[in-house]
Amino acid sequence: MDDLTKEFLAESQEGLDRMERCLTELESRPEDAGALVGEIFRAVHTIKGTTGFLGFERLEKLAHAGEHLLGSLREGKLAVTSELISGLLRLMDGLRAILKLIEDTGGEGTRAGDDDSELIAELTKLNGADPAKVEEEAPRHELSVVGEAHMEAAVAKHAAAPSATSSAGSNDKTLRIDVDVLNRMMNLVGELVLTRNQMLQSGMEAANFPELARRLDSVTADLRETVMQARMQPVGNLFGKFPRMVRDLARTCGRDVRIEFSGQETGLDKSLLEAIKDPLTHAVRNAVDHGIEAPADRVLAGKPAEGLLRLRAFHESGSVVIEVADDGAGISMEKVLKKAMERGLVSEEQAQSMSEREALQLIFLPGFSTAAAVTTVSGRGVGMDVVRANVEKVGGSVELESKVGVGTTLKLRVPLTLAIVPALVVRSGGQSFALPQTALVELVYVPRREAETAVEKIGAAEVYRLRERLLPMVWLGRLLGLEMNAREESHGFYLAVLEAEGCRYGLVVDDLLAPEEIVVKPLSAVLREIGLFSGATVLGNGTLALILDIAATAARAGVKPVEERVDETETGEVKAHAENEMQFLIFEDRARERTAVPLNVVERIESVPLAQVEYAGGRALLQYRGELLPLTDEGNVLAELETEGPGNDVLATVLICGGVGTASKTRMGMVVRRVLDVSAGAVLDKDDAMGGMELAIVKEKLTTIHRDFDARSAAWQEVA
Repeated sequence: MDDLTKEFLAESQEGLDRMERCLTELESRPEDAGALVGEIFRAVHTIKGTTGFLGFERLEKLAHAGEHLLGSLREGKLAVTSELISGLLRLMDGLRAILKLIEDTGGEGTRAGDDDSELIAELTKLNGADPAKVEEEAPRHELSVVGEAHMEAAVAKHAAAPSATSSAGSNDKTLRIDVDVLNRMMNLVGELVLTRNQMLQSGMEAANFPELARRLDSVTADLRETVMQARMQPVGNLFGKFPRMVRDLARTCGRDVRIEFSGQETGLDKSLLEAIKDPLTHAVRNAVDHGIEAPADRVLAGKPAEGLLRLRAFHESGSVVIEVADDGAGISMEKVLKKAMERGLVSEEQAQSMSEREALQLIFLPGFSTAAAVTTVSGRGVGMDVVRANVEKVGGSVELESKVGVGTTLKLRVPLTLAIVPALVVRSGGQSFALPQTALVELVYVPRREAETAVEKIGAAEVYRLRERLLPMVWLGRLLGLEMNAREESHGFYLAVLEAEGCRYGLVVDDLLAPEEIVVKPLSAVLREIGLFSGATVLGNGTLALILDIAATAARAGVKPVEERVDETETGEVKAHAENEMQFLIFEDRARERTAVPLNVVERIESVPLAQVEYAGGRALLQYRGELLPLTDEGNVLAELETEGPGNDVLATVLICGGVGTASKTRMGMVVRRVLDVSAGAVLDKDDAMGGMELAIVKEKLTTIHRDFDARSAAWQEVA
């Protein structure tokens, strides 16, 4: 197959994807027919026009029939009806099947005496013309037996699942990249080559070698970010495949379902986008079939006859979360436990001791299904176990929340990329391990003098009281059977507070090393059987480190998810304040004033030697991980520290800000006197009498909120 045909196939598949989205929107919003019909017409017209010189006569004839029908619709001669939309969807399936056939065989390979005359006749009838005349004028083509087999297989595939695989083949293997991104990548490669040549000529003993090393680090970081940017695709590309599927499934199941999207612009690595396609498809199918009730049942329950399915994507703590939420009947814990006992998945004693959250996890067991009968859509017990297995395979996790009569929400949490992830390197028993920073909540150092009083015991379990909350402790060395380090006995221990799949616990380690951006490598079969590691990496010092699976470690140690219990009498008050509450990092600022920043904008807390703070144009700057970091110092902390004596012995506390709460991509550093706490607080309404100052109540104390990161970043960029 020549390059021109490959490009034609990729562009045609993209056009049909747009056509599918526009057709489902057209059925729900016929008042916007003008723009939507124009987009659909262009997709079909482009296919027809290109096939003329490529010689695909069958594809051209079918596209011509569709173009004629769409022309009448565009001119207002036809009204938008469900029958018309169904006919146009069948046209799209027919075009897609022929494109797939061309990709597989290099030709149209149609069946003898049948060149889509039935579909063309249907389209002609929808257009108000006489199908018999079209049949008389239609030329016949000799068709191959091989083509017949491929075409029948393609038609059967689309009949079984008309929209689950709407854009298979070459379109999944191609990636459109902005020319500006390619130009930037080329420039950075040029800088990389130049820096390499300078380092080779200078040698390690040269005076400018440290400067060249910093330059190499900066260029490498920029190149990595640019490559990741090139691989990022909007989640909307995946969401666009579901309106058609929901439409067809709703009709099959006798449902009336409306689908809504938010966060389509959220970026995700292309390979991960492909990896979660099947899990997300399973989740959507379950929501339509199991979650949303029949219209009559919804009306009896006081709900609108039309069910609502929401797909939402957003960034959270360095990961992408995709939510599939329905307003259906929810999942009954009693029904789940009954089915689980019938299938022998749990015993009656186990069922009686299970919490609601634990009972919901049974849905992910292989062979589990609550369907009353096996249908073409569901009931065979294959689905949710596949969802969890496929998501965990790419380093993600699945969370399920449900309330009877209200609905069910399934959250798929996946990393931004598989190749390179930020991690904290820890040591235990003389060996190094990597903890993904997406699961790291905070770090706590417990000195030896406090260890005896800080660690409490509940039965055989050890817990640590962190801000009036009991935290289960997991000793990594004991869990892995490693020899304990003598340093632990004399210097206390470090506690890495981790959270995954609703489990929050403290992992006790001997020592902390510098955080690194690690390259994830797959595990061998022997290490995979251990079940505690998700991958391996080679650290900057050349040593090997295993990447800990946070959720598997919690399960192996017996840590259970914590269920938040709220008194029913306080439910209304909790709901009233929920929107105003958020997590804050509290620190001392100017004049020892308590100040807070939203926790989601703080990437790290660094103790920086005062000698590393540099000045340019009266501004304090810090070279941080290959980039120039502007520092804000509203409390004049740097001036106070300089009186203690410059040098590496005096440390400044810097908050590295630039998380999901800021729109700017530029990081900032905030110099503070000292960090006080991490706690939830209630944001107060702004009062003009306070000059527009934003305040919060944190632990019953008035606290100023610091938020103007984007304005400061923009000002810094203008000056730079």
